Amino acid sequence: MIFKNFGYVTMSQALDFVADLKFGHYMKLPPRVTFVCQLSATLVSCLVQVLVLNMAIHNVDGICDPQHPSHFTCPGGRVFFSSSVLWGLIGPARLFSLGQIYSGLLLFFLLGAVATIAVHLASQRYTLAKHITVPLVLGGAGSIPPATPLNYLSWGTVGFVFQYLIKTYHFRWWSRLNYLTSSGLDLGLAMSTTVIFALSLAGVHAPKWWGNTVSQTTMDSRHTAVQVVLPLGERFGPEKW
Repeated sequence: MIFKNFGYVTMSQALDFVADLKFGHYMKLPPRVTFVCQLSATLVSCLVQVLVLNMAIHNVDGICDPQHPSHFTCPGGRVFFSSSVLWGLIGPARLFSLGQIYSGLLLFFLLGAVATIAVHLASQRYTLAKHITVPLVLGGAGSIPPATPLNYLSWGTVGFVFQYLIKTYHFRWWSRLNYLTSSGLDLGLAMSTTVIFALSLAGVHAPKWWGNTVSQTTMDSRHTAVQVVLPLGERFGPEKW
């Protein structure tokens, strides 16, 4: 898990950092000002996030419960815990070595290389293939878990509207205001999260309407997407790891 934190997580955060720098460049912001703002926010968030996390743990009843009424279910924390079991307690050798239960997944290293070459060759003849980026297609599902198909449907809908429909039919609006709209959506999300969290601590629940309740009717929310539920006393996987 230490390797994951200083390897994958650090790289992922660095990519987000660079993406924000690129965003500031498109918004015509001075690079040094953008960098100082990012660095200052990073230093402050290191303290604020720890304080908020500890406050939530000690003040939110039933936090991280899958059935929490305010949906403080800690999806990221559960995924990280599962990763610590897979990569630490059990270990990758018992999962992915030749002859083990998930050894077939090693073939995806070969599949990824072949797919990249195939798409490159296809792009030489077909225009549509030029718009396919294999790392994005295969890496796009990297947020599952904890993201669900509902999250991807929402992201895909917003992307399709702004990056295809508006860009195709209202290009002047898109070229001038699309990045500003993206900033507004990000800022609105952050502010809404803060307000909802504060109201939840005060025991105030959101109004009940279709937009708030429709997600509770999905198989993911009802925990019915899992095809096999083990009876009490049975286990999944080999008898000995």
